[in-house]
Amino acid sequence: MTGNVAQAAQARTASVVELAQELIRRPSRAGIDVYGPVLAVLEGWLAARRLPHRRLHDAAGDVVGLLVEIGGGRPGSWWTLDACVDTAPYGDETAWSFPPACGDVVDGWLRGRGAADSKLAAAMFCHIAADLAPGPPTSPAGSPCCWTWMSTPAASVAPAPTSPTRTRPAPPG
Repeated sequence: MTGNVAQAAQARTASVVELAQELIRRPSRAGIDVYGPVLAVLEGWLAARRLPHRRLHDAAGDVVGLLVEIGGGRPGSWWTLDACVDTAPYGDETAWSFPPACGDVVDGWLRGRGAADSKLAAAMFCHIAADLAPGPPTSPAGSPCCWTWMSTPAASVAPAPTSPTRTRPAPPG
């Protein structure tokens, strides 16, 4: 890699890790914690980058996820990247060698519940959406969508555009 490319890759990695750290530091254990704080981190990040997103609600009206839709420049299928941002409970916290919501990096390893799966994936998917957002002519066929949600029951509120069989027509003009 050339110097500029390597620096850009390092900056992108640092940005993904920074967002993941903020998510990990907001406990979102399924059935235990309220989900507002972790969703607020994501929504704030998306809003700061002017990425189109909307809240997803369950039948009771509670916010259970966020949907980012990036319009593609050509006709094609919808792509869906999804990650739940709730986690499993911590279990016996005294058995942990570090606090489960620490979100720190030690010896190159991101630590905390969600660091190896859900919260890291959500951070990566948000960055992918930001990379694709500039739109045509670099945007791919179809429309990518990044869906972050809280728990398996939230899958029932998935909007129709996330269907892998639905296609998006070319934009007018």
